[in-house]
Amino acid sequence: MNKWVTKELVDYTMGTKFEDYPKEVIEKTKILILDNIGCILGGCKTALGDAVVAPFVRMGGSNEATIIGSGIKVPCIQAAFVNGTTANALDYDDTLGGIGHPGSSIISAALAIGEWKNVSGKDIMSAIITAYDVGDRIGIGIQPTYERLRKVWGFGTWQTFSAVIAAGKTLNLDWEKMINAFGVAGATAPLPNTQKWGWELRERPIHWVKEPTGWPCWTGTLAAILAENGFIGNKYILDGDNGFWIMAGSDQCDYEIMTKGLGSEYEVVNNISIKPYSACRWQHAALDCIKMLKQEHNLKPENVKEIIIHAFDWVCTQEVYGPKEMVDAEFCMPYTSTMIMMGYHPGPAWYTEENLKSEEILNFSKKVKVKLDPELDKGYFEKDQIAARVEITTNKGDKLEKLVNIPSGDPRNPLSLKEIEDKFRNQAAYTLNDKDISKAIEMINHFDRLDNITDLMAVLAGK
Repeated sequence: MNKWVTKELVDYTMGTKFEDYPKEVIEKTKILILDNIGCILGGCKTALGDAVVAPFVRMGGSNEATIIGSGIKVPCIQAAFVNGTTANALDYDDTLGGIGHPGSSIISAALAIGEWKNVSGKDIMSAIITAYDVGDRIGIGIQPTYERLRKVWGFGTWQTFSAVIAAGKTLNLDWEKMINAFGVAGATAPLPNTQKWGWELRERPIHWVKEPTGWPCWTGTLAAILAENGFIGNKYILDGDNGFWIMAGSDQCDYEIMTKGLGSEYEVVNNISIKPYSACRWQHAALDCIKMLKQEHNLKPENVKEIIIHAFDWVCTQEVYGPKEMVDAEFCMPYTSTMIMMGYHPGPAWYTEENLKSEEILNFSKKVKVKLDPELDKGYFEKDQIAARVEITTNKGDKLEKLVNIPSGDPRNPLSLKEIEDKFRNQAAYTLNDKDISKAIEMINHFDRLDNITDLMAVLAGK
């Protein structure tokens, strides 16, 4: 073995300082923190949020870190898990291409450790940036071929490294402990379960584990804490023919991707998308089309006869009608299209029990059809496009059409700062009052100037 990649990535992780990062990287990281915390504040007020928060509230324990939106503190590892899970509850959190949701595993781990250990905002941010920077490279480097992906694929597996970097760097581990933490994290990462989410109609609804995000957050945080206390891990966890890549179910590994551009190319700026809709990212181009056609032609639901969505392969698997649960609905193209047409704001409002049981919503959703477009399918696999073309036929016989190649929120078509702040306010309103929402935004905007995050977490705790 000529190259020791695990060591190289740990060396870089340990060598980076806050002052090393360009200003635009620091400012983008504040935006990602704001967006992710907003997703937690909305996600904790859902059925999935209730299911994951309640048992940890009942368990109690040491008052180390805040379960955001719950009003209580629990042991650090538990807070990391709960916040990491509720951040993805609405499928509204940031994405790295189509391969994962790194922010929910990274930010929740760093916040939990940072609050527990009274770490400064600057040092927490340094840990978060490095976790995106290194963790994303690992994720991209182990992606399988398309043929393998159709059989075995995992989102949250690689995010365990993102979380262990965030937790370990916030803990200020030394080199020996950090490389042990890498080994422990990789050996205990979640299974690559994506093909068993419940895509087949007979297996639906989609399970609530999803990506996952909370489990790698839990595992990475625990691995860092164990390593701090002398727990030994494999120091070559990423390396060789039996390295993490094959443990995670992949059939290939590109170590060059993992190390190229370290210290000069920042994944936190270049490749992270911020979502405008609380639904699977693959749907977003189609939802953009529907939203634009609705606005441009002043369409009302009662004006619409039919909606045809032309898209790539993965979107076609989401032509499902009558979802019974919120996560099932997040992966249901007819349902989310109906939410756009009926004017519901993305977030918890999309997935209330009333809406999921609504005959009006179900009946309209049956007007939505999804068809495979070979050119758009080719664009997904060859041009990194999440594209869709939508045709709406009105009751008067008018045919309206829109094509979107790059959906809103993609780095190539970014949301404005105002749109991201509005998204935060809309989600936070389910948990916080207006005064606390403004206070939270102000503190996050100056995150690097915080001596510690105690006051911020007290605001985010809610009631």
